[in-house]
Amino acid sequence: MNSPNQSLTPEGPRQPLQSAERSRLPSVAVRLPEPPARDEDVIDLRELWAVLMRRRWLIISAVGLAAILALVATFVMTPVYRSTLLLQIETEGNRVVDYGSVTPEEATGYRANMDFYRTQYELLKSNTLARRVIDQLGLVPMDEDEQGQSFFADLVAMAKAWTSSMSGASGTDDALSGVDPEQAKRMNEEIALLGQLTIEPVRDSRLVRIHYDSPSPVEAAEVANAVAANFINLNLERRYDASSFAKRFLEEQLAQARATLEESEKRFVAYAREREIVDTDKRLQITLDKLREMNAQLIKAEGARIEAEAEYLGIVDAGGAGSAAGVLESQLIQSLKERRGTMEADYRDQLQIYKPNYPSMRQLKQQIGELDQQIARETAAIAGGVKAKYEAKSLEEAKLAKRISELNEEALALQDRSTDFETLKREVTTNRELYDGLLQRVKEVGVAAGIGENNISIVDAARVPIHPYKPSLKLNLAIAIALGGFIGVLAAFLLEALDDTVRGAEDVEGLVGAPVLTVIPKVNSRELGLPDQELGLLAFRDPKSAVAESVRSLRTQLLFSTSDGAPDILHFTSGGPGEGKTTTAINTAIAFAQAGNTVLLIDCDLRNPSLQKVFSLPNTIGLTNYLAGTAQPLEISQATMVTRLFTITSGPLPPNPVELLASAKMLDLLSVAAERFDIVIIDGPPVIGLADALILANLAKATIFIVDAQATHRREIANSVKRLRQANAHLIGAVLAKAGRAGKGYGYGYGYDYMYSYGGRGDQANLPQQSPA
Repeated sequence: MNSPNQSLTPEGPRQPLQSAERSRLPSVAVRLPEPPARDEDVIDLRELWAVLMRRRWLIISAVGLAAILALVATFVMTPVYRSTLLLQIETEGNRVVDYGSVTPEEATGYRANMDFYRTQYELLKSNTLARRVIDQLGLVPMDEDEQGQSFFADLVAMAKAWTSSMSGASGTDDALSGVDPEQAKRMNEEIALLGQLTIEPVRDSRLVRIHYDSPSPVEAAEVANAVAANFINLNLERRYDASSFAKRFLEEQLAQARATLEESEKRFVAYAREREIVDTDKRLQITLDKLREMNAQLIKAEGARIEAEAEYLGIVDAGGAGSAAGVLESQLIQSLKERRGTMEADYRDQLQIYKPNYPSMRQLKQQIGELDQQIARETAAIAGGVKAKYEAKSLEEAKLAKRISELNEEALALQDRSTDFETLKREVTTNRELYDGLLQRVKEVGVAAGIGENNISIVDAARVPIHPYKPSLKLNLAIAIALGGFIGVLAAFLLEALDDTVRGAEDVEGLVGAPVLTVIPKVNSRELGLPDQELGLLAFRDPKSAVAESVRSLRTQLLFSTSDGAPDILHFTSGGPGEGKTTTAINTAIAFAQAGNTVLLIDCDLRNPSLQKVFSLPNTIGLTNYLAGTAQPLEISQATMVTRLFTITSGPLPPNPVELLASAKMLDLLSVAAERFDIVIIDGPPVIGLADALILANLAKATIFIVDAQATHRREIANSVKRLRQANAHLIGAVLAKAGRAGKGYGYGYGYDYMYSYGGRGDQANLPQQSPA
């Protein structure tokens, strides 16, 4: 083992790396990949399960307390007996008043049945029925002494009172304050009975169960039977009362209808006698038939007149009758025209031989003239006939129109005379129909009023119960366990929300802004049989422990943290005292030493030093002596029981630790140490409230932040990291120390089952100078 004097002398052993040159190079950090950002909208079931596991004793305690309370309440409660009666309710069969032509028919089907049965269920819970049962059985409310026998009943009453007040029923007592005391007493009796009565319809049937709860089993059966019996009686009474009322009402309406009918008949007869009306309908029908026939004739006459008028106007417009249709169709005129044409042709032929004055020619001309006169006479005769026909058709049309007008006047007169007559006649008919209908309904209601039809029957009468209905131990325990579990889970999540401590590596990485390099499990010194100051040597005493494995993992992470390997000057700090930074720094130094590196561990916590206690070294001379100028580096370094691990204790406590650490001598000491040792580890003070850690973080090549997984708060971490960043500290990562066992939400887990035992401690103690590596 190298001596302390050799460690800081230029003649010391050459290091495998050129530490002096390496210390002058900037350290390039190789950052671990950032964890993926968490989606706040996604529920992490594993995190919820971890919360439940951390707070499981709180949940178990809440469930146990609720179960105990349920047991106590169950045994102190007054037993309550329930008696049940099965009742069958059929739908209504007959209606008292049924005017199918006047009022709409009653609705039928599923909706109507549901409305009917809901009405029956409400009638079973009516105050009128409750009062009849109370009067019949002479029920007396429970005494105050009996009410106070059950503490649980008092709690239930208080809960009901609170519920009533929340639902707006708080004004009930104020409303009853102005009511007569006797009336208020009766109302309270009815409310008490209805409070113990339960109506339970049997699904998809016409049956309903009536339950009554009472401390007395006999009273429970009596009240259930009395409720059913009185309900049936009330139903029959309502039917009879409805029939009687309907009969009286219909008789009154019948008398009024009879008087109205008689009066309308008298007015009808008097009007017919006054107007001498026998049968206006027949006379009006004859007149209307004539009117229809005359209208048909008028249409034909109008057509004939239009045809004659067209023919006549054709003659007039043509300026003569030569082109008239009658002329063109006349055979006589056509034969005359043919003869004239022949004569005209002969005349033209002979004109070539004879002169016009020739006797034969004059005779032929005379014959042609006679033919023209004869044709003119025939044409004029035909035109006169057309005109006469037109005039005749016009006259016929006028006479028909006049006759139709006369028939219209006659029909209107008949209608005017029969209007009042028909009105009086319809009034008599309507009154007679209304009277007949009322008379028929009066007879039906009279018959129905005497029939005691009942649609309600008792299927199973209530019997005296043998076993109490409640309290039910199983039900109370189930409710208590469910309620206790709910309250426990709610309290667990509430405490978890109020808990500001870190819950795992993800929280630390988010707050520090750097990866968690390792997770060191929590170790109980009492279970291991070690004093508290020797926990820092656990990596040396028990290399197979989980702590040793954790610091070896940290060592590996540091080796890959920069391009040149582990930073040669490491600074360990934490947010507050007691978070495990000294233990982590010592075990990390041991891990590097076991890997073959020469390591210098410096205790820079000049306010609360502890390295001398862990390594059992004297502290008469140390770092403060060198910084104060009273000692040299050769004098302050000391060898430890771990091979290749050296330490510089704090020395006497100074009054001005900040000024000493900020001096140039501290920088020189670290420069010389970095040249002579592979790794220099600084055990610094906490960050919160002190400036020492900020100075050391600025001097070191890298800073590692230690977080107590059990006690460190998020706000402390955030404030500490903020101060370190302001001091230009190179924060390469964090260490989560004192993490709980697997399942508590801390750490990453391990693939090996390391026992927190102290087996093998004697072997290591016997060979203090042997390197376990």
